Amino acid sequence: MTNDNINIGIVGLGFMAAMHIRAYRQIEGVNIAAICDLDPNRLKGDFTDVLGNIDSGEPVKLDMSQVKAYQDFNELLADESIDAIDICTPTRTHLRMAKPALASGKHVICEKPLARTIEQARELAEAAAQAKGQFMVAMCLRFWPQWAWVKEAVDSGRYGKVQAAHFQRIAEPPAWGQAIYFDGATSGGALFDLHVHDTDFVQHVFGRPKSVYSTGFTKVSGAIDHVLTQYEVDCGAKVSAEGSWAMTPGWG
Repeated sequence: MTNDNINIGIVGLGFMAAMHIRAYRQIEGVNIAAICDLDPNRLKGDFTDVLGNIDSGEPVKLDMSQVKAYQDFNELLADESIDAIDICTPTRTHLRMAKPALASGKHVICEKPLARTIEQARELAEAAAQAKGQFMVAMCLRFWPQWAWVKEAVDSGRYGKVQAAHFQRIAEPPAWGQAIYFDGATSGGALFDLHVHDTDFVQHVFGRPKSVYSTGFTKVSGAIDHVLTQYEVDCGAKVSAEGSWAMTPGWG
């Protein structure tokens, strides 16, 4: 870290990396210092052809005269000028990338879901607990203004005590990244890749649930693509959340 600026190294240059770059550009003192990807074309810093589920304006283009480019992840980790590693790679890679990143002494932000299995998640949690740097899973929903408003309204009791709450985020199957998303064995389907946001937000607002019951069905990934979850929370409110990428195209 130099002059109180944080130098970020981003690994995995797809849609989420483009979103993170947009966010970093709005934060004073953050410098996108390096990018890393196996695809040399991605290392040109042009995200024009990157597709995703959020319309966020003009395509991202980096001035590569100011950014280091790495194909070797270990070389990025060895770069002493980098303060934090931002892992935007598929879920199946998180364990093998986040552990050495943490061991390098750098701060680490890792895209959600953290891991594909409980065992992998615990292994990463243990590595984070022993690491010198900070570790954060990119659970972004709680920071979005609309969702932050809900949190504040509940905490302040603006409309009285919450008796019941239902959260719903349903969509068509992803039109991008299907080689990854539609392989449920590695992506976990909507249950892992989408509904994880809902469960995180419920916990953020109502605290850790005492019990959870989920049911759902498979449509495109071989895993759960539409899920409905009920949460038993301490305040006694009836809380549920529904997440899906199994809707018929054009349904909305």
